[in-house]
Amino acid sequence: MPKTSIYAALCLIFALFCSNTLADYPARHNFNSDWRFHLGDGDFKSPQYDSSSWRKLSLPHDWSAEGEFSKDNTGRNACLPAGIGWYIKKFSIPAEHEGRRVELQFDGIYRHSELWINGRSLGMQYDGYTTFYHDITDYVKFGQENTVAVRVDNSDQPNCRWYSGSGIYRNAWLTFRNPLHITNWGTYITTPQVSSENASVKIETTVKNDGEKQDFTLKTEIYSPDGEKIKEVSTEKTARFKQKLKINQQLEIDSPELWSTTAPHLYKAVSIVSAGGNTQSTRETRFGIRRLRFDAEEGFFLNGENMDFKGVCLHHEAGTLGAAVPKGVWQRRLENLRQIGCNAIRTAHNPPSPEFLDICDELGFLVMDEFVDKWENEKFADEHFRDEWRDNYLSTIKRDRNHPCVVIWSVGNENLPAGSKEQNGYLKMLGGFVRYHDPTRPVVSGMRRGGDYNVEKKVQNILKSCEYMDLIALNYGEQWADELAETNPDKPFVSTESYTYFNSSDKRRYAKIESAPWLDAARSDFNTGVFLWTGIDYLGESGWPKIGSSAGLFDIAGFRKTKSYLYEAFWSDNKSVYAAVYQQDPDDFSKIGQWGWPNLTESWNFEGKEKVDLAVYSNCEKTAIYVNDKKIEEKKLADFPNGIIKFRGVPYEKGVLRAEGIENGKEVCSYELKTTGEPAEIRLTAEDTPREDGICHIKAEVLDSQGRLVKNAGNEIEFSATGGGEVLSLSNGDLKCLRSFTETESWPAYKGRCLCIVRMEGGEPLKLKARSEGLKPGEIQVSSASSGEKD
Repeated sequence: MPKTSIYAALCLIFALFCSNTLADYPARHNFNSDWRFHLGDGDFKSPQYDSSSWRKLSLPHDWSAEGEFSKDNTGRNACLPAGIGWYIKKFSIPAEHEGRRVELQFDGIYRHSELWINGRSLGMQYDGYTTFYHDITDYVKFGQENTVAVRVDNSDQPNCRWYSGSGIYRNAWLTFRNPLHITNWGTYITTPQVSSENASVKIETTVKNDGEKQDFTLKTEIYSPDGEKIKEVSTEKTARFKQKLKINQQLEIDSPELWSTTAPHLYKAVSIVSAGGNTQSTRETRFGIRRLRFDAEEGFFLNGENMDFKGVCLHHEAGTLGAAVPKGVWQRRLENLRQIGCNAIRTAHNPPSPEFLDICDELGFLVMDEFVDKWENEKFADEHFRDEWRDNYLSTIKRDRNHPCVVIWSVGNENLPAGSKEQNGYLKMLGGFVRYHDPTRPVVSGMRRGGDYNVEKKVQNILKSCEYMDLIALNYGEQWADELAETNPDKPFVSTESYTYFNSSDKRRYAKIESAPWLDAARSDFNTGVFLWTGIDYLGESGWPKIGSSAGLFDIAGFRKTKSYLYEAFWSDNKSVYAAVYQQDPDDFSKIGQWGWPNLTESWNFEGKEKVDLAVYSNCEKTAIYVNDKKIEEKKLADFPNGIIKFRGVPYEKGVLRAEGIENGKEVCSYELKTTGEPAEIRLTAEDTPREDGICHIKAEVLDSQGRLVKNAGNEIEFSATGGGEVLSLSNGDLKCLRSFTETESWPAYKGRCLCIVRMEGGEPLKLKARSEGLKPGEIQVSSASSGEKD
């Protein structure tokens, strides 16, 4: 950022600190800029320590993603380093703020962090995924310089089953509150009665008084999705010194606009505390009006509409960005999932960032919000779980409970054997705690499937644990759904984790049955749906030289994979067809793992071959195959119950392979594979308009002389940006690419593609150029008002 911009930003922050009147509180300020960072340990907590020689940076920050790959580092953390790091920030609070409360919040620090304000410890936060905050009023000096120091210890490796990242990888916030104020996360909005004609809205607001006894009024205003004020309710109360009050209000909304997966309407509640003729505290809360129902015989209902969870599990990182993921990156990724018909997310296996849930609210996703992976006495469990789980769970509940997208709480994942005394004890304790604080959503835990043994005993053990859950929740257990339904008619089933391609038998987990578990859910009213493992490839849980898992429907760059097309055919209401060529015997799965997928290619370059086998994924009544406009064969979807249409012995000719989707005798969609020549040029395309945070995704493609994507191209591409922005990250989706994540000037293409993520700044257009030896360069200009045009 130019020095002038930094100066202007500092002036703005100072002006905000100085200019707020009583009516403007609470004043919440982004606390991300002007940190100093040191990788390594030492005693740096003293405010007198001079950190001016340390690296200067802005949050969010993940130092693991800046490291070098090494086979000596654990594959759990993507073969990247971890260690210990320190952050220090100097800040001032004008003297006129004395008498107000000051809170410091971190949305996520991984992990084992300790905070000091002016050399005084605020204590430890062990869990690395939970948002936490401290009232630092008694630690700061008003009108003087203050120092916050944060030590982050991620040296105990491996401590997580997947890539965690290291550092203050989410946003930080500084908030000022008047003595009489609405507490942090102090509003709780529910809709106990909902119909298309009327909805009851209940608002519970927590008000705290840190000053003298006084009378006050709490007014809550409700704004429609269009921004029009439609209702308000007021309550008068008296608060004594240090008293905390929970105030309940209720109002009715006629003809409500319901929040749903297809029309995610969002209302806004504005809570205003007034006393002595002045506004003391305000809080805005978005919420949705919606009705949930889970039925053992008919499944899941949203606003009376029966639907299945077409879900995926997602980890919290984003490929080459590591764990410090901008909101705009998550927007693209979730939009891509939405486009193939996905409607649900399991936040595996930890609370997501607050902005992630904001996007899910806006796009209409159904979310299983998960508190933690392991409890204790389990591999990768945090030894401090028992000491801090109540605080962590409660923080997440309060932070996330107003999000309409959150429809299920999950208290853990694959902990202890089903039916065991220890498992049931935890489920009773954790589930009871969550229901006490939010009785409006079902509570589950993703139970481990366990080994292969007697089906009847297995079902009995599952049901013993499900006595303490609101749904029968099981990882990879779809094959027992019928037995569970017969034995337990009181609760529906949800597959909290599922394979994408293969299924298990009731007696054998790794049976490799070529029928996706999703089809079990689609056929059963008792089974409410699936959460596939996974929606997007992720870092970690791998072995050198592979740095991540390829289980996703999309790769780590966010590009579509073959898998995504099968699920588009399963899930989308739009007609689709897709074809790919087998690189193996279509029926030989001996070299594929249970989480795997057949080896397929989207190429049509097979010189020397006479025939090939095709996999076609379509939701059309019929599919016809053409080679160079010559019809080869036509098949009915109904003849392939698993949805995988195989065309064997298709004659190969250089040119075009065309798959045509047919409904009622007419073509409704098509997909083509084309023979390509040698790489000739680079094409740059902006996938999206720059987001609110300036993020824009630009795709670089290697084309032949006829403008066709060369899908086996691996050319090295050099990128350069000028104007109003910078290259933030490069990626190609290849999990065996060991290029440093900090490299933003050159990256190899993979399958003919490379992704360039830029961040716009200053309002000026950005010009991006891409060059590669022997190829015609590509160029694009992007501005905030345009998705980009090729020059």
